[in-house]
Amino acid sequence: MKIFFIKEITVCIVLIIILTSCAKPSEPSIFDEALSIEFLFPTGGYARDISVSDSLLFIAEDQQGFSIYNYLTRTQICHFDTLFIFNPVPFENVRKISVVENEVFLFVYDRYGSPPSINIFDITDISEPDCVFRIQSNTGNIEDMYSHTNSGGGVTLNWTNNGVNSNSINFRESNDNWEEGIEYSFPNSISGFDMNEEYIVIAAQQYGFHIVDKNSGEVLSTTDTPGEALDVKIVDNYVCLAIREAGLAIFDISNVSNPEMVYIKDIGELIYTIDAENDYLVLSSHAGGIYFFDISDIENPGYLGKVDKDNIGYTYKAVFKNGKVFAATRQGVYILDIND
Repeated sequence: MKIFFIKEITVCIVLIIILTSCAKPSEPSIFDEALSIEFLFPTGGYARDISVSDSLLFIAEDQQGFSIYNYLTRTQICHFDTLFIFNPVPFENVRKISVVENEVFLFVYDRYGSPPSINIFDITDISEPDCVFRIQSNTGNIEDMYSHTNSGGGVTLNWTNNGVNSNSINFRESNDNWEEGIEYSFPNSISGFDMNEEYIVIAAQQYGFHIVDKNSGEVLSTTDTPGEALDVKIVDNYVCLAIREAGLAIFDISNVSNPEMVYIKDIGELIYTIDAENDYLVLSSHAGGIYFFDISDIENPGYLGKVDKDNIGYTYKAVFKNGKVFAATRQGVYILDIND
């Protein structure tokens, strides 16, 4: 009887080892404790986009305008649901937001405004942002928006848009007073993008991704992907892609004319955005929550766990800042700690 009991225990242990070793990223695992919820900033509208500085959190709240918080002190600095130019105009749908804090510029995209526009605010007084300019061309259907300080001074604003007659990435400069800028056009729909000093990498949806010369707009290569490429992050000589139904893909772009896929993982959910910082990568999956990876060996990422919708709700975007994950959801914005 003892021998039979011991054999049963042994068989159970072997089965447990086999089952846990076969677990997919979309299944619960012991690694799901890799992230823990630190704090929630509740919002009046859905948190459709976020931008994070060293101390400030900027939230696009869809039909409720935008908010600014000091996330270190957990206090709201201001909330705007109305645009004041000549007359007060309510924000319709604030879908994108981006900040360059050291140059005191905040960019707020109202997708269904009259007309759709990128509203540029001076945030010298962070409690009273002052709208100083509105961009109203090529702004009908913005997919991604990013602003950054230039090495020679001033600020560049970039955005991708999909219009009836235009699929393009756009450039506007503070040194040109935000007036006429540069536009690189493409024959197909495009979504998220990332860039370095030489190249722009653009997620080109069903086409895969483009690598574009930053100075000329020349498409250096177009690489097909197994799924629909929606967002991209450059990590050294690699491109990490959110490829919707196919999950996560990583390409070596040492040869920009011929990128080579080195990794692909079906997550089991539809993946929409991607971000990376140091040795970590995070994916957002709308109804599937977020997925967390170790990319210290970028050609062989290690899955660390997930935070699903039961914990944080429907998730639009997840980004890193200073070793924390910020998740924009329908409930608000969560700060998630990385449990080393």
